Amino acid sequence: MNSFNTDEDTKKILQKYNHCRVKIYTFNQSRYPRINKESLLPVAKDVSYSGENTEAWYPPGHGDIYASFYNSGLLDTFIGEGKEYIFVSNIDNLGATVDLYILNHLMNPPNGKRCEFVMEVTNKTRADVKGGTLTQYEGKLRLVEIAQVPKAHVDEFKSVSKFKIFNTNNLWISLAAVKRLQEQNAIDMEIIVNAKTLDGGLNVIQLETAVGAAIKSFENSLGINVPRSRFLPVKTTSDLLLVMSNLYSLNKLKSTK
Repeated sequence: MNSFNTDEDTKKILQKYNHCRVKIYTFNQSRYPRINKESLLPVAKDVSYSGENTEAWYPPGHGDIYASFYNSGLLDTFIGEGKEYIFVSNIDNLGATVDLYILNHLMNPPNGKRCEFVMEVTNKTRADVKGGTLTQYEGKLRLVEIAQVPKAHVDEFKSVSKFKIFNTNNLWISLAAVKRLQEQNAIDMEIIVNAKTLDGGLNVIQLETAVGAAIKSFENSLGINVPRSRFLPVKTTSDLLLVMSNLYSLNKLKSTK
């Protein structure tokens, strides 16, 4: 899923893989107007994306995947091809690969009831205190993001001892369930209000959603605690060098005499 900011560059890079025996699909997410914080009116003067209007639009977070995936036609295409699940991950997470053990659990659940939504979580460290966590409320799993936590409870939310796991954003989702919920307009996600300041100094508001927040809308959802190796986000050059490095540590060495 691309935004209007990344679509053209992504397509250029994907041309390198035309010879590969893997079909790569892309689709665009929505484009929302930024809102002036003072007047609460859209910043955009019209629907164009050029000139002064360039900064007036934004992609509304990865929670937009459900509507955009449905509207792109790819959802129906994949269902028509007999596919049953999609694996969703952040593109910068190099640890997010298709795990056949998890897929087998989805296809052959021990209790005989298939999960419509599986979220991979992993143990929280002090470097992950801002990561969202899973809670259970009214019989449903819910994702709580730090942006939703009142300031008085932020330190408690960041506690590694109280909230021991966080969301990796590696998700396994039933295609049939996405289609059903989209057509029923039943995917419920909390709105995250994100305040920004544009280059010109204008204070604006962006209304965003997170893909994992939809977990409560699906039936028989599940959280799976996975090894840290499935969460390797690369956001800086130093992160990339760490992943590429052949430097490693050996644990539990046994000495021989």
